[in-house]
Amino acid sequence: MSYKPDSTHDRHVWLELYYLSGYIVEGITVYSAYKLNGWPSNDDIKRCYNESFTHQTGLDFYYKRTDGERIVFPNRNIRSLSVQGHRFQDIAKNLLKINPSFNDVPYIGMGDIDPDIEYLIDNWRPEIRYKYIGANDPFPQLNQDVIYRLINTCRIIYAKHI
Repeated sequence: MSYKPDSTHDRHVWLELYYLSGYIVEGITVYSAYKLNGWPSNDDIKRCYNESFTHQTGLDFYYKRTDGERIVFPNRNIRSLSVQGHRFQDIAKNLLKINPSFNDVPYIGMGDIDPDIEYLIDNWRPEIRYKYIGANDPFPQLNQDVIYRLINTCRIIYAKHI
């Protein structure tokens, strides 16, 4: 094993693994939300819009979509369920947790999850990658144990998703 405790690069390694883990959970969440709610598999979620799908789920790729002439979904705002902005946590909480298909899946469903891992996922944003640069008291507190448990949670989510 190449890990050496108290190495000066530990924080960077933990941060990179946290950063990548967030994208794993985001990808599974977005895929599951679209798949579960009947999005046509050949339609690009970014280019295509489906008014009945968005009215049914509240989800669209963009929080504000236009067709060149009009706003397609006029009552949506930055807090709406959207892939844009990486707000997958809201998609998990509002579309997936309520579905019995995810009863035993951590985070995106009702499966068991360590509170500190749930906290990490809840607070993940792409900008987290830069939190340690020049920070004296970085958020979040990452170490080998918490990263191991986060990666294990990602494995479980992957294995149990639809």
